[in-house]
Amino acid sequence: MIGATRPYLSLRDLLRLAAVLGIAALALTLWVAHEGSPIAGDVWLTQRIQEARGFERNAGIINGLGSWRWLPFAVVVVLLTIGRRIDGGVVHRSKSRAEALFALAAVVALVYGDTLLKDAVQAPRPLAPLGVRIDEFQTSYGFPSGHVYGDVLFYGALAVFAPLWVSPRLVLPVRALLFGIVLLAGPARVVVGAHWPSDVLGGYLWGGFALCLALAFGRWVTSRAAP
Repeated sequence: MIGATRPYLSLRDLLRLAAVLGIAALALTLWVAHEGSPIAGDVWLTQRIQEARGFERNAGIINGLGSWRWLPFAVVVVLLTIGRRIDGGVVHRSKSRAEALFALAAVVALVYGDTLLKDAVQAPRPLAPLGVRIDEFQTSYGFPSGHVYGDVLFYGALAVFAPLWVSPRLVLPVRALLFGIVLLAGPARVVVGAHWPSDVLGGYLWGGFALCLALAFGRWVTSRAAP
């Protein structure tokens, strides 16, 4: 539905999807909290991912993009506020822009959700004696992956609202690029030894849950406003 006024799911569908992702995320969280990291299969899968040269080649770029996600996010907020696309085109759909801005405000409010989960679960990160390579040592807790959580939340929201900040002919490639960053974020964290696969899966599930909530908030606020 590229170019549609509301290019994603209805409010009810967003809440349903949030419920599914939230239940799956909670189940995984309870498993990790009960068993402790690494859970079954984590070591084997980490070794297989670290052996894949393709993931190793792009890990530095993908991990770096996770650290700089605030910059494109801020640019998009400015563009939506002034009603301009990145190519200079004008966006007249004020209600859609308002919905996007409310959703992005919710994204900012939810950005530290992973930190609360880390402190609650207190799962250790990978260690070399367990048979995996550690290129990026971190002292904080591991579950869920904050990089993956943030990438899903930030880049996912930018992809959803791409029709409002890029020209129609660029919507598909921009979305492909953003989704590509999100999909590669998990393997990139495992390759450098910063997280277990269960950590990145938790980041995807909790990040998807938070993204659905943010989108639902934007939709709910604007649906209650006077037409």
